[in-house]
Amino acid sequence: MRKLTYRILVIAALAIPIICAYGWYASRETFPHGIRIAGGDSKGLYYTFGEKLGELLHEQTGRPAGVIETDGGGANVELLRSGGAELGLVQAFSSPPQGIRGIAPLFSEPLHLLVRKGKGIRSVSDLAGKRVSLGPLESGSRQSALAVLKHYKVPLDTTDPSTFVYFSEIETDEHLDAALFTTGLMNPTLKKLLLHGDFELVGFADVEGFAASHSWFKVTTIPKGFYCGNLPVPAEPLQTVEVMALLVVRADAPDWLVRETLATVYETDLRSSFPTLLTAKAAKEYHAAVMHPSVASYHDPSASLNRLASVLEVVGKSWEALLGAVTLILLVWGWARRRRERAQAIADKIQKEKLDDFIAETLDVELQQMEVTDPEGLRPFLRRVTQIKQEALRQLTSEKVRGDQLFAIFLSQCAALGEKIQMRMLYGRMSEQKGITEPGNSDSSRAEPAMESGPGLAK
Repeated sequence: MRKLTYRILVIAALAIPIICAYGWYASRETFPHGIRIAGGDSKGLYYTFGEKLGELLHEQTGRPAGVIETDGGGANVELLRSGGAELGLVQAFSSPPQGIRGIAPLFSEPLHLLVRKGKGIRSVSDLAGKRVSLGPLESGSRQSALAVLKHYKVPLDTTDPSTFVYFSEIETDEHLDAALFTTGLMNPTLKKLLLHGDFELVGFADVEGFAASHSWFKVTTIPKGFYCGNLPVPAEPLQTVEVMALLVVRADAPDWLVRETLATVYETDLRSSFPTLLTAKAAKEYHAAVMHPSVASYHDPSASLNRLASVLEVVGKSWEALLGAVTLILLVWGWARRRRERAQAIADKIQKEKLDDFIAETLDVELQQMEVTDPEGLRPFLRRVTQIKQEALRQLTSEKVRGDQLFAIFLSQCAALGEKIQMRMLYGRMSEQKGITEPGNSDSSRAEPAMESGPGLAK
């Protein structure tokens, strides 16, 4: 009997740590070998963003990370659900798809109506009977375009194969009359198309009504000349609506993936490549109902105080003393926060005024360089644009100012103006070179008769 009892005790002593070890192993957060990001079309902004995010995630986690080309937001959701990706980009939704949660609102995506010049399209109603690109079948952009056509009651054959292509196809398919799509202002493909001069943007009428009936959209304006070329594009401010691009994961995604991804988005230089990317402060205010639970703990430092309170209760601290201590901490913390916010608000106001001054300087340079035709005479203007941009980046360090859309417009304005001056310098040099070559050819033609006169003199 004693031997049996001894054996039971030995088996129990061995089994308990084994069971505990198995429980730890089964419940631990596992790190995958790589992080896959469901992007979109390789020419689109989602794919470009995914490439840069993957590069920084690799540096942040030490694990391979890369982007997957897909047909858009709908395909990204299905890829996440099936386990084919860890992260994905979609257009924001009023309620999350089953099994999907957001972790970071990224940047706004205005609705664009890009039309081929000479087709008589001056409003969305003029799309009736035209060939229009609406985007791939599973893309969020297509769903938004269909909502617009339905709202404005535009009779369009959405089963036509030409409607299922990405908007960039309008460049090569001359039969496409227009493209209706949503994309971020920094989309490189859209910028390239607008520099051609064969296309133009058209605004939308009564956008307030559309936004009121589609809660995930809000009214916005594309500023005049945002897409700079030989002529400002658009020629006048265009009213439209915009939807938010959202970085999403599966609802059961581990905390570490959410934390590492948010640290990559907000604690690296990702915004230097995507100036319109929302700041952590702005993202914190986004709809909590559609977000992964780990997002709140990342943004809210007081979550650690709640955990500390639970530990203190366990060890037997009195509730009254704990409540008093927490109340005091919150009062001190609130006072300090308000003081910091007031100081920051004053600093932000000063920097906003500086940004207005920098924009005014850039506009002065643009006006002055238009009067100069000599290529070398344009060089000081190019240097001045670079100096203005560098000085702005050095002085405007406020997170709020840098997160303002006006700052992104300023950076794009500087880049476009620099390119414009460089092109004028290049054309000027080409013109001078042509002027030098033509007289040389004329001299050569005059030399031939002189050579023919030689025999005549000899005679």
